[in-house]
Order: sequence, then C-alpha cells, then structure tokens
Amino acid sequence: MTLAKRRQKIRIYYAVIAPRANRRPSRHERGNDWLTVIAGHTCRLLFRLLIGLGLSWPVRAETDILILLSHDSPPYQQALDGFKTHLAEQHLQAEYRIQTLTGNAETETFAEQLRTHPASLILTLGTPATRIALAQPQKTPLVAGLVLDTDELRQHPNATAVGLNFPASLQWLWLRRLLPDAQQIAVIHAPQHSADLYQALEQQARAEGISLTQAAASSAEDLPALLQNLPPQLDAVWAVDGTVAYNAASVRELLLYSFRNRVPLIGLSAQWVKAGALYALDWDYTDLGTQAAELANSILQKNSSPEALAPLFPRKVQLVLNSTTAEHMKLKIADRWLSEMTEVFR
Repeated sequence: MTLAKRRQKIRIYYAVIAPRANRRPSRHERGNDWLTVIAGHTCRLLFRLLIGLGLSWPVRAETDILILLSHDSPPYQQALDGFKTHLAEQHLQAEYRIQTLTGNAETETFAEQLRTHPASLILTLGTPATRIALAQPQKTPLVAGLVLDTDELRQHPNATAVGLNFPASLQWLWLRRLLPDAQQIAVIHAPQHSADLYQALEQQARAEGISLTQAAASSAEDLPALLQNLPPQLDAVWAVDGTVAYNAASVRELLLYSFRNRVPLIGLSAQWVKAGALYALDWDYTDLGTQAAELANSILQKNSSPEALAPLFPRKVQLVLNSTTAEHMKLKIADRWLSEMTEVFR
C-alpha cells in the first residue's frame, strides 16, 4: 500500500468511523435500549410468578389437614370456622379434608383416607371423633376440640386438646356470686372422668365452710336412684360433668326434681337453662376453634410436639341465666351480675 492510500484511510477513519463510535446515542436510540432492558426484566418476573403460582405444573398445598366432626350442628360449625379463620390469619396455606360422622361407613372412610393420603395434622371435634382418630395406627399429630375429658389423651403423645371443662375456680366464683346463701350443695359428676374437678371444688367449699354432697353417676341410668337418695335439705344441685351421665330423659328428670323441690339446678349449657335450669357457664364455640388453631399452628409452623402442648381450658365464658326460674325459686340475683350475662331467658 502506497503512502498516499494510507493517508487517505486515516482521513476516512477520523472523519466518519471515529465520530460514530464515540458519539452520544440519540434520545430515540436510548429509549429503545431501556425498552429492551425492561422487557427482559418483565419476562423474567412473569416466569418466576408463573412458577410461584404453580401454573406451569400442578402443586399440592404443603399443609394437608384432615378434619373429623362428631356432628354437623351449629356449635361444631362455629368451632370449625374459628379454626380455619385463625390459621388463615397466620398465613398458613392449608388444604382441608372434612368428614362428619353419621355411621360406621364414615369411620372406615376416615381410616382409608388417613392410610392412603397421610395428613400433616388431624383436627377432631367432639369425643366420638376424637376416640376414632386416636384408635388409628398412624401417629399423625392431632388436636382435639369440644371434648370434656382431656385425660383420655394422656396416653397419646401425638395428641393435645382444647377441653370444655371450665377451671374449678371460675365455676366456684359464679356459684358464690349467683347463690351466695347456698350452704348445702349436691354435685353430680362422673368420678372416672372428673375426680380432679370435684376435689378442687371440695377444697374451695371447705375453705368457706360449705358442705358438698358427692352424687356420683357413671351413666344416665344411675340418675333416678341418685335423685331419690339426695339429702332432703339442699340449696342447689350442681351438674359439673356431662361425659356419661346425661341424655334427654335424664335431664328432664333433673329439671322435674329441681322444680318439685324448689332446688335450683346449675346446668351444663344454654340448652339446659332454656329448659329451666337456673344458670350455666356456656361456651364461645368460635373461640374454642381459635384455641385449637393456636395449638395446630404451634405444631405446624413452630415444630412443637403435641405432647409438649398442655390441654387448654376455655378462655371465654358465656353466662346464661333463666330469670323465670330465679323468680320461681324466690332468688334475687344482684344487678351487677345480671349485667354480665350473655343471655337471659324469660
């Protein structure tokens, strides 16, 4: 190459190529570059979102909860709603499989589901459902609700519960508030299930110089003879345990005894009070479900062992009073306690 041609190439480079290489991009070109970057980021985000939503392939919920209900009545549904609502508030993604007991077929279906599709946790509501779940060979973590006798769970390290029995101190408190003059009280309970509760009440009574008569009933058939043998001078009959001693007929017997002898009956639920019992400590079923969910959350999200979670008492009480019964018994309920009643039947 001659010197003249070399000089010509150098002039072309500095006149045309170098300015293009070093020039600042136009606004249009810079806009296209940003669009390219944004489009790339957007595609990557969309891809991750699709995977996160499980849209590229089916993904099963991490937490599978198998639920067995003893009954489908409103209290059970309220407890179930409380359970599901609280877990949702804790951001626990769960798939619920729900069964209600109506016969042997449901028991077999429950056992088959547990065997073929193992669950992360079992929730049972009611004593029959709880006993069926505890009898299964699988030791799936279990939370029981709406059960009167939590002692049945002591032999099962995979289980814990929310019981229905209110603390003895709370029951005694409301007895003394609503029947401050009562000195002779018969206490109906099932010794095989509530011996600890009766002993705690007896301790409270001795401290205040009040006499409790233990009226032990192992079944509903025991009640007629039991009522005939009660002391003649009683200020109240107190039913503290509903595990085995009551059915519709036996509750009628108790109510008849109460009205014939003008002895107030302290019942077990709002239904008893509506039928004629003087008062009862009833339950907030939604909150019972919430308490069960708190136990479940400790097991599922905090890796707590069910055995390490002590059974819970109901933390909320609903006081129910029958004012017609109070008038019939010639009882005066202080206004300050009337204002704390959740419901008053007239």
